[in-house]
Amino acid sequence: MIRKLLVRLLTAFQLAFVYRFRSVGRNIRLDRGLFVIPGRVSLGDNVFIGRHSFLDGDIEIGNGVMLAASVAIVGGDHAFRTVGQPLFASPREHWNKTVIQDDAWIGHGAIILNGLTIGRGAMVAAGSVVTRDVPPYAVVGGNPARVISSRFDPAQQAEHERLLATLRG
Repeated sequence: MIRKLLVRLLTAFQLAFVYRFRSVGRNIRLDRGLFVIPGRVSLGDNVFIGRHSFLDGDIEIGNGVMLAASVAIVGGDHAFRTVGQPLFASPREHWNKTVIQDDAWIGHGAIILNGLTIGRGAMVAAGSVVTRDVPPYAVVGGNPARVISSRFDPAQQAEHERLLATLRG
């Protein structure tokens, strides 16, 4: 009971004074040592973000999403093709919106590149480098990440969606 209260107090402190999210849903759980670009990340309801995760860019995280420890969602890269401009002084390229849809799970140490969509219910395996959009309910892994399997067959997916809708009310 006291532990739950302390976790809620720590989360409230983090949300109010440390990480300045663009918007925040209900029941958010943040671990320690996050890097978040202020005002650029939106969180849905029931989101967990693991320790030492790195959120750099225009990012929208849906409801029921879990990010394990050390997940990196990276924004636009430096413009590196300007002749006579040293790399350290190169401006940033445009940030494209990165979306992690509802019910997704991103494994430990995964890297998600700028401007991608991780589909509803998808799973990204630990250590994966996601270089293209992930379809809904796909399980992806590797470098670059590729579809390994699906969480559900079409009938199971429909039943899962029906049951989630009853939970939402």
